[in-house]
Amino acid sequence: MEEGRQEMAARMKDTGATEEEARILYHLDEVGRLFYELPGITEGDLTISGQHVSSLVRMLASRVAERDHPEGWFFSKRDEGGS
Repeated sequence: MEEGRQEMAARMKDTGATEEEARILYHLDEVGRLFYELPGITEGDLTISGQHVSSLVRMLASRVAERDHPEGWFFSKRDEGGS
């Protein structure tokens, strides 16, 4: 259990993710690995599953970027209040 906590802490430090986001990233890594190990999976299915996992990772990366640099993103909700 301690190893899992250390891995989460390292992931949070390395990516700037919150604990919840780091948990999602961990599970997305696991999903990618499990799809790769799935017996009989085709190259096309691997490509498609990889694209979907990558899209979810990019969504999390966008959250971190917007949170850390709200002034640089036109879609930031923090800008709506005029601040």
